Amino acid sequence: MFSKMLNNIQNVKSGSIKVIQIIQERLAILEEQNPKVNAIVEYYPQLLLEQAKELDGKIENGFQGKLCGVIVTVKDNLEVEGFKATAGMLRFKENVSKGDCTIVRMLRKEGALIIGKTNLPAGAMDVQTDNKVYGRTNHPSFMNRTCGGSSGGGACSVAIGISDIDIGNDFMGSIRIPAHFCGIYGLVATDDTIPLEKIIGGKPYGSTMSKILRSGLQASSLFDLEYVFQIISKAEKVLVPKVLQSKLMIAYTTSAGGLILSEEYAQAYHKYREKLSHEHNLVEIKDKDFDFEKARECFLKLLYANIAITLPPVLRFLARTIGGKQFMVTNLKHYLETEDIREKCIEELEKLLCYFDVLLSPVCSLAAFEHQTPIKMQGEQAVYSDLKINDEMVPYAAATMGFTTPFSLTSSPVITIPIGKNSIGLPMGLQVVGKRNREYDLLQSAKELCKYKA
Repeated sequence: MFSKMLNNIQNVKSGSIKVIQIIQERLAILEEQNPKVNAIVEYYPQLLLEQAKELDGKIENGFQGKLCGVIVTVKDNLEVEGFKATAGMLRFKENVSKGDCTIVRMLRKEGALIIGKTNLPAGAMDVQTDNKVYGRTNHPSFMNRTCGGSSGGGACSVAIGISDIDIGNDFMGSIRIPAHFCGIYGLVATDDTIPLEKIIGGKPYGSTMSKILRSGLQASSLFDLEYVFQIISKAEKVLVPKVLQSKLMIAYTTSAGGLILSEEYAQAYHKYREKLSHEHNLVEIKDKDFDFEKARECFLKLLYANIAITLPPVLRFLARTIGGKQFMVTNLKHYLETEDIREKCIEELEKLLCYFDVLLSPVCSLAAFEHQTPIKMQGEQAVYSDLKINDEMVPYAAATMGFTTPFSLTSSPVITIPIGKNSIGLPMGLQVVGKRNREYDLLQSAKELCKYKA
């Protein structure tokens, strides 16, 4: 699997190419393509060229940073010194960062250059990328469709070749969904494995939900994800990799407990599994192996408990049920019971993965869809009509986040890989789920799985 990023690092270190040449190439792509897609919302070309020239001088004097020649974009709810960090929210419109977040500091130390900030939905709370500060981001190949969210601008930037790596975060699928829609690779690690701090717009309340919000990466190559992950992850959190067996034991789900897939997505997934089955062992899991619906409900209860903190008691009471089910946690005992359910879901999935190398799951019910207009706003949160899938109307949240939130709940490491395209050329991907703290095993398995994509 070719990696332009790793090739550039090698060429920069050998002196066969200058960093300033790479920057000039990327700026040319940005200036040509970004007006169409609106992926990059803030960048400073002259400053970047000066930084590249300075870095080239350091390299000539012996500096051998691991990321010399690597071009990075950063999601606009993370801090980069001298750049605005707005989270797509009007109240942070003029918020200029006085320093770098930890990940950016680590990347700069090794010679990476930050080309710009990437767009996201307001407060990172949608799977479409649009906000009142910077406007809408389009799909890199289909302007009338969404690029996904909330790390949508980053996925778009990587897909069109502006950046090698985008730094983002994932709460309900915010890296996995854009990677799936844009045909690139996305990695979200086990909680507390990649530094996460100073999230503009705020982190969730409490330690449990804070573990569910995780930092992650998007790239055009699995090798790029692995290389950068080694640099920014906490070594003490990641277990030493096992030796990969020639035949993988692969669990898979087609519906994650009753969700619908578009016909083309289902067909592509089926063909992909058929190819895999010639070389590896595949087993479809049952609800008794891992209860996806219970995991989704648990996630929603924890989410609404977080929201409830900001609501007056009367509104908490009125909002205690949704669609006939009680999701609003109304007291401490109920919340602690919900936390216990989360722990049981984690144990259930970890037990399952003792018998398998990975678990495969769709990312969404469908490929990138046409831009949707909210039917109403609840504060910063957009509310949408149902999406049509196979002539059936499916709730927006179920269609877009139903497959991702179970693995958000368990804070499991997940890599999104592309497996092909549908009849009009829209990318389709899969979630590859691994055991907690086994990112290197997951990366090795994902490399093998990528050999079978269309």
